[in-house]
Amino acid sequence: MSDGPPGGGSASAPDPAPGLRWGARFSPQVLVLVATLAVASRPLKGAIITGVFWWWGDTYTQEEFVMDEAQVNEGFPFIDGHVEGTTDVTRITGMMVGEAVAPDGAPGEVFAPGRRVRIWRSPSAPDFGVEGASVNEFSVAARPELPGLGAFLGYVAATVVTLWTGFRATAWAGRRWARRWGQIDIRGTTRPL
Repeated sequence: MSDGPPGGGSASAPDPAPGLRWGARFSPQVLVLVATLAVASRPLKGAIITGVFWWWGDTYTQEEFVMDEAQVNEGFPFIDGHVEGTTDVTRITGMMVGEAVAPDGAPGEVFAPGRRVRIWRSPSAPDFGVEGASVNEFSVAARPELPGLGAFLGYVAATVVTLWTGFRATAWAGRRWARRWGQIDIRGTTRPL
């Protein structure tokens, strides 16, 4: 009996198993995608805020807010107070005006204990913020009139156009980069189709 392969000849060592390789690859389409998302975040923020105002618009009323205390809060200032006629604490977002705190978007209404300002307030609308902009309990001076359906649709359209244009630019950058620099080489057995 022979120790070699059938048909004679000598046995050769098997090919080593492919290992993991580490590396980095520059893909410019990722930069285009990140820029697209950054630009699209502005109209998306507007769409969310105006959507809330439009949907719950008839529930918003202007009420007197009495300022009790202001906090700088490490760069995220707020003012605590109460709506006239209640004792429940109401918090509105603030902004820095020099060393003082004022309601966000209303630099002329700087905090003073007992000062009264008009705020928009809705008992049924959600109470959250979008990138620091509140959708409930905010100064009337910051937004004298609440936007309606037209503003909401405008922001939605701007968001869609921005994303569509950005995704097309991302795909274009990816194709251009692939044509110019080639694809990743994959080594191994190729099989005819």
